[in-house]
Amino acid sequence: MKKRSLLKKMMSGKSALLIILILIVLVITYIDTPGSFTTGNAKQLLSNLCFAGIFGVGVAMLLMGGGFDFATSAHATISTLIFLKCMQWFPGIPWTVAALAAIITGALCGGINAFLAHGLRLMPFIATIGMASVWGGLARWATKGNYVAINNPAFTKMSSATIGSTPIPWLFVFVVAVIIVYSFVLKWTRFGRSILMVGGNPLASRLAGLNPNKIKSMLYVNNGILAAIGGLIWSSQQKMYNPTGLIVLMPEMTALTSAILGGISFMGGSGSLGAAFCGVILISVLSYALQSMQLPLWFVTLVNGMLLVIALTLDSFKTRKTRKNMASSKMIMPGMNK
Repeated sequence: MKKRSLLKKMMSGKSALLIILILIVLVITYIDTPGSFTTGNAKQLLSNLCFAGIFGVGVAMLLMGGGFDFATSAHATISTLIFLKCMQWFPGIPWTVAALAAIITGALCGGINAFLAHGLRLMPFIATIGMASVWGGLARWATKGNYVAINNPAFTKMSSATIGSTPIPWLFVFVVAVIIVYSFVLKWTRFGRSILMVGGNPLASRLAGLNPNKIKSMLYVNNGILAAIGGLIWSSQQKMYNPTGLIVLMPEMTALTSAILGGISFMGGSGSLGAAFCGVILISVLSYALQSMQLPLWFVTLVNGMLLVIALTLDSFKTRKTRKNMASSKMIMPGMNK
């Protein structure tokens, strides 16, 4: 009975709905273009999920805590630039050491945004967009706007290595493990519950003895770290450094769409990383399906934008309904006490 109730809980709500939508898209794609279901395409789709999934975790965690960082792709860009420079300045250095330098850079970038938003009390929206321009400008200046090849077989092989003869990349296993760990932290630790409390009601969390600014600052740093890892994965897949690619691609917007589709409120305070990852899968599968049908890239971008608008609209209605119900319950309570 306990196992059944747990399975029922896992398969209920947003996750189940998104899984059904994913299956519908896959079936329609197979009927329309059966030749697109190849091992190579499956590997490519799973590789794209690795990159998008890592960004999705950082954005979702920050969103649940009541924040959002518009400089996420810029964090990835400048962090990967540090990786590239370490490889150039110190020939023979292990790529893992250079990657560690990139991850530290991502943490510093997230910390700077946290300081601007919660130390100097600037509007996060303006502060993060401003820093995105700063990091993007530095990346273009350092490379003169040119692509730079990454000639390190061990690093580029990282993104292509699969489990035996299957199309499943080892990186996909890594991303799933990251999601499981973060989900555990979110659900079973005091810090995870504090994130949801701060995102849902900062004032109440402060009265409960929590420090909302400190918790949100940690989430900004965490987002920077995961953005750096996402940037490294993307550069490994591309086998080069692109100073403008991620900034143009804006993976944080895809992550935002998938998070809201997965039931995470834009106002914070609720959500599930598992459902958010289902949202990432849905968007990736939908993009793959549209491209398999040989639809133009602008149409794929248009559909992704429409998904974001629809998701935000539904979330807005949900938030208004929740607030209305809370207001109604407050009005009823005095009468019940008589």
